[in-house]
Parts: sequence; structure tokens; C-alpha cells
Amino acid sequence: MIVVPFFSAWHAPLVEAALSAGGEECRVLAAGGEEVVRAGLETVNNDACYAALLAAGRTVGFLREGAAAGAALAGRGTCLPKQRMHARPAAARPGVDLANGEAAQPMAEKPLGPLADPVAGPLRVAVPTPCVRCRGDDAPYLLAQALAASGLEARASVISGTDALEALAADARAAARLADALAFGDALLQARLRVRPYTRPADAPVFDALLAASSARACRALAANAFVLEGSLRAFGAALAGFGVSERDGRPIVGVVGAAPAVFDERMNAGLVACIEREGCEAALPYLLPLAAAALREKGAAVPLHAALDERCRVLQRHAGACLRCPTVQDLERAGTEVVPRFLVQGAGWTIAGSALLFVRAGVRDLVYARAFGCLAGHVVGQGAIKPLRTWCAADGVDANIATIEVDPGTSEVNQVNRIKLMTAVAKRAAARRRSNP
Repeated sequence: MIVVPFFSAWHAPLVEAALSAGGEECRVLAAGGEEVVRAGLETVNNDACYAALLAAGRTVGFLREGAAAGAALAGRGTCLPKQRMHARPAAARPGVDLANGEAAQPMAEKPLGPLADPVAGPLRVAVPTPCVRCRGDDAPYLLAQALAASGLEARASVISGTDALEALAADARAAARLADALAFGDALLQARLRVRPYTRPADAPVFDALLAASSARACRALAANAFVLEGSLRAFGAALAGFGVSERDGRPIVGVVGAAPAVFDERMNAGLVACIEREGCEAALPYLLPLAAAALREKGAAVPLHAALDERCRVLQRHAGACLRCPTVQDLERAGTEVVPRFLVQGAGWTIAGSALLFVRAGVRDLVYARAFGCLAGHVVGQGAIKPLRTWCAADGVDANIATIEVDPGTSEVNQVNRIKLMTAVAKRAAARRRSNP
């Protein structure tokens, strides 16, 4: 069995289904609360890449639970139940209202437990490394060290996510399934962000159930090699009709940019989207598809998969509906290199500046840069892009509000929330000013 500690609970079930369809059982670990952080801190230096620390925490927690459950059941001759190791995002569970703050920590629920007895044979852990030539590349090494420190090295071997994707990309059907999974995950997430804040209270549980059912149907189709992306997007778009309100109410849209784990991992960013929505704003996240494609291109890895991801970006453009347009890698690069030089590819590189500039051009005037403490490439490329981005906006007559939120296992969430509250207060005043002086 292959295990993947992932950073997006929205994409996790779809990725799991797509990878499992290849014949080898796969489990994607995207859940976990404070116990994940604690497990990571016990086995990885706290000045390591935060994403790597969480990957270690999720994997160690999974193996520890498997060992404990296996020991408890061994004497009774009972097989461990097969359960899903990722948690469905809170927004996709009926009755959970992120806008009212009832799920500020959608990743905080306890993982359901192991899927199979890990004693039956060693697992392979594939660690995604979505950043380019940065400290995140140490994640496989750090995870191997974490397993050794926990006495679990005999239960699992560690492989680089890049190497795993290289092997997967050799199979055109497998590459297509993974690209489809990421694309549909993006469609679900973007619809959630764009429609849910404007959904009438009576319709909110129905909307959440629709997202959950759409994800479940897509997972079944992916696992059966029967998923058709364009048909699924058309059906999903038709099902969305009638949700939301006819006109937006003028609330500001806050775009979130940064390295992929800091943007999508709600354990890492302490429920940033929920916090933005609680403050009366609409949150906007970039699409994962072009970010993943850009990382593969700069690494020179899994070329067929990179091409498949880029092609799905164009498919999503045709089915955007009320959502923000999905850029291609070329769109990101053109926008990003207006702000930072093309050769700055470390970490998330020019994709941070590109995402920010595309948000601004789409009318998003308020931006949060989610930055992980100790992410040196992020400090140089991401934080360094803020000043030239402000200069570009000022020269173009754009009133932009840009704030940096630092995420770290040792950072007080109260400080993060207060920083977001200040940022959203400024955003609401600016939105009111723009409405009165169009």
C-alpha cells in the first residue's frame, strides 16, 4: 500500500481514488488536528519546513494508530476495518457552516484510524514536494528520520513524491486520472468559496450535501476508470443553479496566495478561509492545477503529467461559471514575471506574484500572503514580491491592500486571527469607499 501525506482535504479523496484505480491500494492523509502537529514536533526539528513537519506528523500518527489497533485486535483474531484516512472538508459535510465559524478548524477532527494492519507488510510513503529547490525538498529525508525516531522505520519506506509522479506519468491513463482528480477538486473548492457565502440559510445544508455527493460520485467514477471530466463539470454546474443569491452584496473578496501547503492546508494556516468568512468577507484561493503544473515544469519532472494538468486548466476555463477563471501555467508565468524576474523559481517562485497579480486583475483588491516561518525561499521570493506588487498597483491606479500572515507551529493563533481581523477591517472600509466613489 502507498501512503501520501497531502495538504488539501478538498483534493485528497479524489486523489486517493485516482491513485487506487491503478491497482495498488492508496491512502491519502489530509486530516489531523493538534495531535498531528505534536507528532511532527516530536520527530522533526521545529525549524524545519512546516509542510514537512505536518507530513511527518500525519504519517507517524497513522502508523502509531495502526500499530496500537493491530496489537489490540491481534488477540481476538479480528481484521482491522478499512476506513478512509482523510477527513472530508468541513464545508463538504452537511450542516457545517464555515461562514458562521462553526468549523474554524475543519481539519481538527481526529483521523478515523488505519485502513489495514500495517504489520501485514511495509508501506511506501510518497511525500509531495510542491516547492522548487527549497527546504521542502528535505521532506523525504525528514520523514525517514521521523520514522526512525519513532521506531517505525521497519513499517514503512519513504520515497520522493517527485519520483513517484515520474513513475505514474509513464502510464498515460494514470496521469489522466490524477489530473482529472485535481481538476474536479479545484472545481468543488472554487464553487464552495464563490457560492457558499451567498447561499440562503435554508439552502446551506442542501448545498453542502451537494458538494459531498458530487465528490463521492467523482471518487467512485475515478476508482472505476469511468470518470469524464467535462461531463462531470457540466452536471455539477447544472446542479449548482439556484444556489446563492442573484447579486453579490458588496462584501470584499480576500485572495490568499503563497506556497501550496500554506494556502490549502487548513491545519497549517489555522483555518484561514473560515476566519476570513467569519469577518464578513469572501475568500478566494488559487487553483491547485496550475501551481502543480508549474512545480513539475520547473523540476523538469513527470512531463506527461504536467501536460495533462495544463490541458485540464483549459477545460476548467470553459466551465468556470461564477468562479474566478483558472489560469494556465503560461498565464501565471506572464503575470508573475511582470513583478519578479523569471529566474526566481525557488519555493513557489513567480507563481506567488503571478497568482496575486491575476487576483488583482480579476477585481480582488485585498490579498493575504500566507507565509510559513523558516521558509527561506518564501521569505525571499514571496515577501520580496510584495513591494514591487504594490508599486505595480500604484502605477496602474489600483488601490491594493496586501497583508502577510505568518504560520508556524509555535505561532499563536490569536495573533493570526487578530492580524486577519485588522486586514479584513481595512478591506471592508476600502470596499465601502470604492462603492461610494466608483
